[in-house]
This record gives sequence, structure tokens and C-alpha cells, in this order.
Amino acid sequence: MPSKEILLLGEGDKEIIDFLEKVRAVNGLRVQLGNDVFSVKISSETVSDKGRAFLTNGGSIGSRR
Repeated sequence: MPSKEILLLGEGDKEIIDFLEKVRAVNGLRVQLGNDVFSVKISSETVSDKGRAFLTNGGSIGSRR
């Protein structure tokens, strides 16, 4: 389940922003921290206008034109 918490990043968070941009550019990373290995993936929560219209239109997919 995705986290509901939102962390706002600012100018002082350049290292975190650079890391997230790298993860996005390569579509995910495996990161080793000591003996632990983490899989890091990024997905966007932005919905396009076309996607929003599709999701809010209602009805079955076959009924849409």
C-alpha cells in the first residue's frame, strides 16, 4: 500500500532530488546499505486530462467512443 505521507522537498534537498531523478531516469534502482538491499521504484501520481476524463466518464470500456 502506498504511503499517504507527502514529503515536500526544497532547495536544501538537492541530494535527495538528484537521487530521485536518477531513479526515475533508469526506471528503478537496487540500493545496498550495509547488509540490506532495497529496491527503489518511482511512479507518478499525476493524471493527464485524457486519463481523468476516462476515469470520471463512467460506464464500461466498450461503451466509450
